[in-house]
Amino acid sequence: MKMLRSRTLALFPLTAAMLLSATGAAGQAFDPTDPIPPDPSVITGVLDNGLRYFVQENDQPENRAELRLVIDAGSILEDEDQLGLAHFVEHMAFNGTRNFEKQALVDYLESIGMQFGPDINAYTSFDETVYMLQVPMDDPEMLATAFQILHDWAQDVLFDPEEVDKERGVVIEEWRGGRGAQARMQDQQFPIMFEGSLYAERLPIGKPDILETAPAERLRSFYEDWYRPNLMAIVAVGDFDGGEIEATIREQFAGLRGPAEPRPRMTAEIPIDHPARVAIATDTEAPRSQVGVLYKQPPAPRGTIADFRRGLVEGLYSGMLNARLDELRQQAEPPFLFGLSGQGQFVRGVDAYQLIALVAEGGIERGLETLLTEAERVVRHGFAETELERQKTAMRRSYERRLAERENQESAGLAARYVQVFLQGSAYPDIETQMELVDAFLPEITLAETNAVAQAWLAETNAVAQAWLAERGRVILVSAPEKEGLETPAEEDLVGVFAAVGGREIAAYEDAAADAPLLPVVPEGSPVVSEETLDEVGVTLWTLENGVRVVLKPTDFKDDEILFSATSPGGTSLVPDDLYPKVSLAGTVVSQAGVGEFDQTALRKKLTGKAVNVSPSLGSLSEGLGGFVSPRDIETAFQLVYLYFTAPRRDETAFEAFKAQQLGVLANLGASPDVVFSDTVSATMAQGHPRVPSLSQFLENLKQADLDAAYGLYRERFADASDFTFYFTGTFDLLEIRPLVEQYLGALPDLGRVETWRDTGIDPPAGVIEKFVYKGLEPQSRTQIIFSGEAEYSRQEANAISAMADILDIRLREVLREDLGGTYGVGVGGSLSYRPDEEYRVTISFGSAPERAEELSTAVFEEIERLRAEGPDAETVDKVRETQRRTKETNLRENRYWLGQLAAFERAGRDLNEIPSYDAIEGWTAEQVRQAAIRYLRTDQYARFVLLPEQKVP
Repeated sequence: MKMLRSRTLALFPLTAAMLLSATGAAGQAFDPTDPIPPDPSVITGVLDNGLRYFVQENDQPENRAELRLVIDAGSILEDEDQLGLAHFVEHMAFNGTRNFEKQALVDYLESIGMQFGPDINAYTSFDETVYMLQVPMDDPEMLATAFQILHDWAQDVLFDPEEVDKERGVVIEEWRGGRGAQARMQDQQFPIMFEGSLYAERLPIGKPDILETAPAERLRSFYEDWYRPNLMAIVAVGDFDGGEIEATIREQFAGLRGPAEPRPRMTAEIPIDHPARVAIATDTEAPRSQVGVLYKQPPAPRGTIADFRRGLVEGLYSGMLNARLDELRQQAEPPFLFGLSGQGQFVRGVDAYQLIALVAEGGIERGLETLLTEAERVVRHGFAETELERQKTAMRRSYERRLAERENQESAGLAARYVQVFLQGSAYPDIETQMELVDAFLPEITLAETNAVAQAWLAETNAVAQAWLAERGRVILVSAPEKEGLETPAEEDLVGVFAAVGGREIAAYEDAAADAPLLPVVPEGSPVVSEETLDEVGVTLWTLENGVRVVLKPTDFKDDEILFSATSPGGTSLVPDDLYPKVSLAGTVVSQAGVGEFDQTALRKKLTGKAVNVSPSLGSLSEGLGGFVSPRDIETAFQLVYLYFTAPRRDETAFEAFKAQQLGVLANLGASPDVVFSDTVSATMAQGHPRVPSLSQFLENLKQADLDAAYGLYRERFADASDFTFYFTGTFDLLEIRPLVEQYLGALPDLGRVETWRDTGIDPPAGVIEKFVYKGLEPQSRTQIIFSGEAEYSRQEANAISAMADILDIRLREVLREDLGGTYGVGVGGSLSYRPDEEYRVTISFGSAPERAEELSTAVFEEIERLRAEGPDAETVDKVRETQRRTKETNLRENRYWLGQLAAFERAGRDLNEIPSYDAIEGWTAEQVRQAAIRYLRTDQYARFVLLPEQKVP
């Protein structure tokens, strides 16, 4: 559940004269009282029964439609004996409707290639319930059936008592899976944060005693009270004819009817005019310490031209303050590990401004003091003109990029937007209108306006920070580990921090930005000496004079996106085991240090207004780098690549800051049951190999990390580019990018080394291993069953094991979740690797009540035996094959997919022309899957791990 959502429209004092003086690109003046015009491409309407709809044509992805049924009702509307039933109703929508008996609905959607979870899902929150579908568009019957499903969810869920009882276990397991340190601390803080409001008592997950006993009639009662057309909206975005979809909605949903005497849809109040509060929560399993200050605010208006401009002002303020906070965490002894200033919706009807810091153990007061000091620094001295200009540049560029990609917006994102339009009354202008408004208003926004945001948000009762002591609507939030030797500040200590900051002299911020060029001397480079073109897949391969290979795939998938990566064999595998702890973080250490003459802060400032990111990496078997860039900034990306090879920074301060951050984040992770469990799994499956460290070993490696050794290894691994291959996908022209490739990649160092990675001997254990980990306070259990061992690699075998895992995933979900009601979800993954060894690995994971762990494990092995003996049934085979086909269909229109496939195919020595082929999907058979189950799901070669509470279950 998200407690704070970002938004673009917010409150700031503004005069009409300011707005009327601004004009758009076409020269028109903007009236501040005018509403923000809606996107004209969105078809909207209201049926006679009150149901609203939003329809938009969009072909990203092609041949898909995103559908939503939105109910303006959530857990806040539950009666005292219904706590958790709003969410339970959502579950029952997938367990039997008038036209889809029991599991028929999910079965149908899986049969057309949609996956339960990614494509078929729903969520329930305090104030709404939203059902989500993605469906293919190549058969009109599929779309018609999808709308029938939405209609059934809206008015024809059955609530069969037998199905309700079966689903209780699933809902309870979802509740169980959400318990832990965070939930227990939330239990301590929510009554203080939401004091005087139903929000403190109506968490969507509900209460287990009600979930276990509530009769089906109480679920039906909630459904009939609140699932009514005047509280509903249909959202449809996709590759279709909008007019036809509108007609379908009108025909399909006009007949929905609500109750004769509807209950009023109340809005839960949450007091914002209250004395300052402090909510301190500690827990023995808390992984880290956090401190924050939350200022509740009345909801800001969102719908006018004036509101849009206010949003720009506030966005500039937040961007500048967050940049300052980011600088502070890069100190050798940072005051916090992460700091954030943010403003947005808290809950419906209430906004909030927050200052939050993740801190090291014992650092709560220092972190709070730093947050307040930086906020007060702005209150007293404001920002610098140079800061504002940089932030304006960055903001305008973000809008420019959205404008460039206006034809490539993802349907799922647009659908989510219209869900909020219905629920919140948000404005939804098209990006062209937004760009007009930005161009009209952004240049004229003054430093005084952005500085005044701090006054409005942090010192409304007075213009000085001492007013914070009496500010109403403020809540100080602290969460921390509870352990011996660690003291958590008391309420008076925290309040004292406010007083101390308010009475302290605080100097103005000094903005330092380097004027030096990013790359002082432009290299000469070297030419392409050989070229190959693969016309079938539109791929070009170049080899440069210095040995660098470049694989290029120009696409039209996005208009403002180029993705790239580079790789070379070797990595840390070439380092002796005794040196490994000192250098294991070499890639991260260098990437945190900036590049050339620019440290991380200076580099961020230097790259303001440029959409570019380049990150080096040093892995176990290879070294390389990757990133993204806008086409107009492509030369900057090449310059950064060149600098990461030739001028990496050795930065002691960045090194110490990184170590401090990591030690702070990881210090108490050992208290987490999940971390202890994962450590046990990793150590066992690697047979204690030091290069697959536990948390304690990782912390020890961090302490042993040596800057000179790490920097030296990085320089050595990037000293020779002759065995590097670069991959590029996205919006570029071969003729235009070639001179840049030759100039910058052609100038990379060439030592002519011939090398490869080394097998460091990380092998899975033999035989059957069973380990039980007793850790944790909650009545939770996790089970992980891993089948692994040696194998002979081939593409056919890789396809068979992947299909086998997908088939087993569906079957175990049906058995463990739907039939037995024993878990919220099951995960199955299977793969065949060829480096450093030819090995197979199949992992099965699920959570459950501790007392059911053995029962469910037995059910898993029974299903495995059935698969080995009988093979998969035809229906499940068809589901998996169709899902694989649908997934590939959309993947082939993604730059990231092509980037990964180009590198993977070359690494495996495969023909790049095969990337678009569906042969791997169509080629495997049910018998091959059965044989794979016999080979890889061996009952004499597996490891089973079970996490149980510290108090053993009898």
